[in-house]
Amino acid sequence: MTLLGTYEDGDYRAEFGTLAVRGFWPAGVGGTGELRHLNLPLLAEDAFAAGARSDVARAGAGWVLGTAAAHAHVRLEAYDAAPGRGAAGWNDVVETPFLTSRGEIRLTRARGGDSPWNLKLARPGLHRLCVLRRRTSDGHRWLLQFWPVSGSPEAPRFLARSRPAVGTDRPGHGDKRFGPLAMDVLSVALWSPGRHTRAALAERLLATPEQIREALRYLTRRGMLRVGGVDAGPASTIALVPERPRPPNAGAVSVALPWRTAAR
Repeated sequence: MTLLGTYEDGDYRAEFGTLAVRGFWPAGVGGTGELRHLNLPLLAEDAFAAGARSDVARAGAGWVLGTAAAHAHVRLEAYDAAPGRGAAGWNDVVETPFLTSRGEIRLTRARGGDSPWNLKLARPGLHRLCVLRRRTSDGHRWLLQFWPVSGSPEAPRFLARSRPAVGTDRPGHGDKRFGPLAMDVLSVALWSPGRHTRAALAERLLATPEQIREALRYLTRRGMLRVGGVDAGPASTIALVPERPRPPNAGAVSVALPWRTAAR
């Protein structure tokens, strides 16, 4: 493992509470080889722009978006292989796939802009990204580590969470507290479509099977995910198929159970 390069900004100002790192991926380009099973248009940054945000970060084809304090210290690192650094000293840690066709990334703002390319990665194509975040006295400190990988992408995985995957219930907010976890579930489905169990999803996302069930309901009610199979419990196999979300005001959110279940 070799550290190929770094970029650091000790005074990053997050717009709209969002840390943004962007690469490049041509719009509408599909996957080939080990990526042929992915619906890459749904991994575009704007595909689910109207949805909730992950508590930590999500990534796709040419973009990484993190939930950030207004002020942050951000460091980007490029490696030629997995760095092997643990989660010690960090509050939140998540690993996720990331795609770039140019092999370069930039630390930018939520609204974009003409910032320069800050860091050259090992090569274009599929990378694994480890996002580490901790709170500081004046905001957040972030470390984003990129390294190339081959084969089919491994779905996102949380290694540490500083708070529960689902917030406390608040009157009048309906199922909104499940939104951040739902977007993490959606990321798993986007990068690894097909068969899963609620128990495995819970282990991967540091949540409970019951929280995963409600996150799935959140997604299906909004037309962002189709769930196949009968959910007879946390260990039963269900199929997850991401779908392009319905446009705003396309109809009321359904309160019906979105897929067959025997779980309570």
